Amino acid sequence: MPKSNPIKRLFDLYTSDLSADEINRLIKRDAGEVYEFFAKDIPKPDPSKNKIIRGFILVRSLFNAFLLKLTPARRIFYLAALLFFIVGYSQPSPAYLLLSFLIINLLIAFELADKLSAKNELDVARNIQFDLIPKHSSTIFNYQIVSYYEPAREVGGDYFDVIESNGLYYIVVGDISGKGMAAALYMVRVQSIIYLLLDSFSDVRNLIINIKKYFSKSLRREYFLTLSIASIEKDGKINFARAGHPPALWYKNDKKEFEVICPNGIGIGLNDKGIFEKTLEEFSFQPEEKDIIFFYTDGVNEAMNILREQFGEENIKRIIKNNCEKSAEDIKNSLLNAVTNFRGNANQNDDLTFVILKAIHSEDKS
Repeated sequence: MPKSNPIKRLFDLYTSDLSADEINRLIKRDAGEVYEFFAKDIPKPDPSKNKIIRGFILVRSLFNAFLLKLTPARRIFYLAALLFFIVGYSQPSPAYLLLSFLIINLLIAFELADKLSAKNELDVARNIQFDLIPKHSSTIFNYQIVSYYEPAREVGGDYFDVIESNGLYYIVVGDISGKGMAAALYMVRVQSIIYLLLDSFSDVRNLIINIKKYFSKSLRREYFLTLSIASIEKDGKINFARAGHPPALWYKNDKKEFEVICPNGIGIGLNDKGIFEKTLEEFSFQPEEKDIIFFYTDGVNEAMNILREQFGEENIKRIIKNNCEKSAEDIKNSLLNAVTNFRGNANQNDDLTFVILKAIHSEDKS
């Protein structure tokens, strides 16, 4: 039996799990994210200088930003590797070139170990966050209910919950500014505060006021929280309040039109100068049979395609209206397909969260 080519074996080893999607992600997504990661630490270019000089300054600034992200010891070894490469290339000296190669690969191994360790921790955090997502039934009182949550990164700053308390059902949808681990940690705290407060408060306005009271104390200045809470009574009446969050959309089936439910309220953590409690409003309404209520975060209407165009509220309304005779589950699937098709090859720019209610007769429950 002829021996296989060693070069082919080596090639197969390194490309066995390579896919076109991975290459596409490296070029279109990962490269952009790496640039944004380093670019936030460099000064803005001076428009008075010509393009060549601006380009040179940008490359130098990115290189310095990269070096400063390394630990001091790794930074010294990296610069030593560059020095050995320059000396080995200029003399030339294979020994110096080999030493440079070994140092660079050693540094890559250290950085890779750090990254994989952090990724394992993120995977654990992601699993915990998904475990906290409510596993609600398909109906609450005389409503079909479906929900969807998809973080833009491993973990996200969106939060939603469906809670039964005080003889009512509460639907909570919130969004911490930013994405990633910090936002996710804040959302765990929001959830714990809400569950604690539900023992003492039943109306949604007072609930939000007290969430602000307890949560804003621990909120760093660069973060803020938007939140909407709806309580559902046994007869189907909905009481709704929002703190700077996107409004709820109420599709009235008999009139074939939408009402945007947008009571006053500003975000939690903003410099409200004492007007938060004064301006926060609660709105109550009674949906009829086949009416649809849509609660969401801005990751839905602000989903972007590669041209940086947003999906928009009008598209949400169009999808709901065109599928109003279908079940809440079918409406959810139609909306997700529309957002996915609109986004195309563009990266998901924000966490995606929504809850859909559809009013039904009690005998229609399933």
